[in-house]
Amino acid sequence: MSENIAAIIMLGKSGASKSELLVHNARRKAAIHTIQKLSQIEKVKNIIVAVPKQETSIWSEDSCFKHVSENVNWDIDPANRPFHFGSRISEIVRKHNLKHVLYIGGGSMPLLRIEILEEIVDKLIKAQGKYAITNNFHSSDWLGITDGSVLPMLTKLLPRDNMLGWVLKNKGEFVVEALPPSAGTQLDIDTPTDLVAMRWHPDTHSDMRSFLTKHLPYEPLVRWQEAARKLNTPGSHVALIGRVSPYLWQMMQTNLEVWTRVFSEERGMTSRGRWGGGTVQSLIGHYIDILGANVLFDKLDEMVNVGFVDSRVYMAHLGVWPTNSDRYASDLFQIRQIQNDKLREFTQAALECHSPMILGAYGCVSGGLYSLVETIKTKSIG
Repeated sequence: MSENIAAIIMLGKSGASKSELLVHNARRKAAIHTIQKLSQIEKVKNIIVAVPKQETSIWSEDSCFKHVSENVNWDIDPANRPFHFGSRISEIVRKHNLKHVLYIGGGSMPLLRIEILEEIVDKLIKAQGKYAITNNFHSSDWLGITDGSVLPMLTKLLPRDNMLGWVLKNKGEFVVEALPPSAGTQLDIDTPTDLVAMRWHPDTHSDMRSFLTKHLPYEPLVRWQEAARKLNTPGSHVALIGRVSPYLWQMMQTNLEVWTRVFSEERGMTSRGRWGGGTVQSLIGHYIDILGANVLFDKLDEMVNVGFVDSRVYMAHLGVWPTNSDRYASDLFQIRQIQNDKLREFTQAALECHSPMILGAYGCVSGGLYSLVETIKTKSIG
């Protein structure tokens, strides 16, 4: 039985727009806070941080990082080489001769409590045979594995980390355990909406909360608070659209006195590699193609008091993937910043609804909603 766990934390490059920098800086803070937790777990003996070279100096200026910097081993991303997740993690595993590995996306554990992280490490150490543990089988943001040496053999199947759980089970013959869904296991910092979802959650790190309070735009916070009031009103009608899991629907029904309309489609589009190349088919997308986004949101306005829309399914349906800057501007309802005409029309139609519509990526109908419901239950949001 191995006594040691190696953690690999990855954080890539940031885009240039204000919203991209906001998300990237929050991911960095989340990664540093995760290192703080890992540093308290005795069985984690090696913390490897894989980042572009320019990141190291920025990390060193963070007051939280200064207390744990001696526990970190840097592994600098090769310059001028396109990023491929499978190639990069395989390179790190070979270089450091790693066996028991806990891979962590930089922004994937902002709400995960240290006792859950200790449980993950303990399960990895005690597991026999080919075993992996993750937050989400269909879209992994972090994953622990008992035998990292298999990763180089699966490199080509892993262009993104989201595919880890599915590939290890179906191609690597691993037993893959997914932890029960909660804000802690599901919330991954991927979009501005994820940051809004963390703003009032009781498990948000104080340093992160200060950052969010200072840097998040005012309007999305007001919209989120209004959505919270609707969810907390008995008898409200709620729409969930996108890659909605049955677990989320069940959680909503258990914790809230609301009527829920669910339209779930294209679950697994990222982990199965369908999100690019025009292979995604969205019924909502076809509805918009025929009648227009304004008709869709007008109808939603008549039917529900609040809606949560995973807009990436519609974006993938378009066949031309919008830029990060456009996607984030849509999440923040910054209409003038959106260059893609169809996405701008979609966002404008959502903005004009009397009922608050929340736009985002998968997290909008996953970790973000778990976070919001937990925040409501603890009376942490006004």
